[in-house]
Amino acid sequence: MVLLCLMPGSAAKNALPQRGGEVNLTLGGIDLNNSGSVVVREDKKLLTVLFPDGRDGRAFTLKAESSEDLYGWKTALEQALAQAPSAALVMGHNGIFRNDTSDTMEGSIWRDKRTVKSLVVGRPILLALEDIDGGPSFLEKALRFLEKFGIKVEGILRQSADVEEVDRRVQEYEQGKTEFGADEDAHVVGDCVKHVLRELPSSPVPASCCTALLEAYKIDRKDARVSAMRSAILETFPEPNRRLLQRLFQKILEVPMAS
Repeated sequence: MVLLCLMPGSAAKNALPQRGGEVNLTLGGIDLNNSGSVVVREDKKLLTVLFPDGRDGRAFTLKAESSEDLYGWKTALEQALAQAPSAALVMGHNGIFRNDTSDTMEGSIWRDKRTVKSLVVGRPILLALEDIDGGPSFLEKALRFLEKFGIKVEGILRQSADVEEVDRRVQEYEQGKTEFGADEDAHVVGDCVKHVLRELPSSPVPASCCTALLEAYKIDRKDARVSAMRSAILETFPEPNRRLLQRLFQKILEVPMAS
């Protein structure tokens, strides 16, 4: 699934479904149907388009430059979704939506073969710790569980859990089991944390920051070197990346202290 660039204003209007059975299937790269909904997070200028069921089990998150853009996108998307084809229809090979039996069977086979976009794994760093609605993310909840129940577990974050159990726990979360219970295996939850971090779409430490830190480290005087490294972090580290690493370091430091 490609990441998208939403078209505001008149371009968005031109992307609305057309009359006569044929429809424009995308809006800036989003396949549209009327099962979609739009969620706005004004304080972070974020907009998420959610398609909840079946082949449309996916979510797209956009970050706007301004509040004007944010609500312009929201209006354009809501209008497009309202006029889009039903989610029950299946697209034929010629780009026309159909709902006959053969097309439905073909769509069912396609759904079985495709990989549904995860609501947990592969999320942008901006949403690593906090969901679009402001609530704690899967990663944040897992870290809180480890702080409460996993700190004194021998080998936590070092011993590996069964890969299938980790995948199963992620799937359970996506299917509605969104809280970690006291009786859960801490090693499984710990490996869930590592799995999410490994699958981030971009590095928590940007290349620009790595370069700046390396240059700062070359300074001979210790006090000047430390000052330069601090400046490099402040000037080149995006806030979401900084918050994520601070949260992880906070957790990692607790493990040896509790041993």
